[in-house]
Amino acid sequence: MLHTDKLRILLHGFILGGLFAILILPLPAPAQDDARTVLITGSSRGHGLAFVNDYAERGWNVIATTRTPSEAERLHALAEKFSNVVIEEMDILDFDEVDALATKYVDTPIDVLNLNAAIKTFRPRMVQGRELGLNLFGKTDYAWLEQVLRTNIIGQLYVSEAFLEHVAASKQKTIAVMSAQGGSIANIRSPLAPTYHASKAGLNALMRRYGEAVKNRGVVVGIIAPYTIDVENYLEVEDPSILPERIQGYLATNQYVPRRAIGAIMDLIDGLTLDDIGTFHRWDGTTLPW
Repeated sequence: MLHTDKLRILLHGFILGGLFAILILPLPAPAQDDARTVLITGSSRGHGLAFVNDYAERGWNVIATTRTPSEAERLHALAEKFSNVVIEEMDILDFDEVDALATKYVDTPIDVLNLNAAIKTFRPRMVQGRELGLNLFGKTDYAWLEQVLRTNIIGQLYVSEAFLEHVAASKQKTIAVMSAQGGSIANIRSPLAPTYHASKAGLNALMRRYGEAVKNRGVVVGIIAPYTIDVENYLEVEDPSILPERIQGYLATNQYVPRRAIGAIMDLIDGLTLDDIGTFHRWDGTTLPW
């Protein structure tokens, strides 16, 4: 009988002790979803750099790619500021380099593949002491035309296919294609900048068909015209005359859209569905004709 009483006392003590421990020990924090991951091409400047900053601020894991990391000082500054930004070297026309990076991240689901890298200029361009005539038929530099088409069309598809499995393995499963208003054939009103506009129209056609091909994997391909976003906040400068002449021209002709357009595009990307493959999106959520 004595042994039985001792056993009861011991069990009672264990129970009370366990209850006390539950009351005083902190409860584990509720589990949170892992941060989403975005891979951004052309991250060293302009829209790409702004995307890196804003995705990092929203807590995403950012894989920021650029052809020449050694020259991307502002991108390195963002990587120092945000621990969730990783810089990787990748030229979208160097297929071996693209494949190597895809292999490096083979086990990393990529929620958004942001195809931002491109040759974006449609002004005459000085290369090795000669001006490439991009704006007038009859003066087209065909080697330059080929380079623009390879970059703005072929490179985009190659990166999309190289990272398709990464995107398909993610939760969001989105490829965001940064096109341009000039990619709209229905809106052609001028013979200017045929090289640039043809590259974007070709990109639209190719990636729209690619979206049809991969939608059975649950992958969304969204084609977006970001316009010329004022990522440097030129619109807020009190005296525009101190700015470069080219920038003054943009301001005078109202070619800039506000800096907040980057965030608006990110929100647009988050809301894309498989049905959006048939839509050419403006940055503000309205649509453009193909």
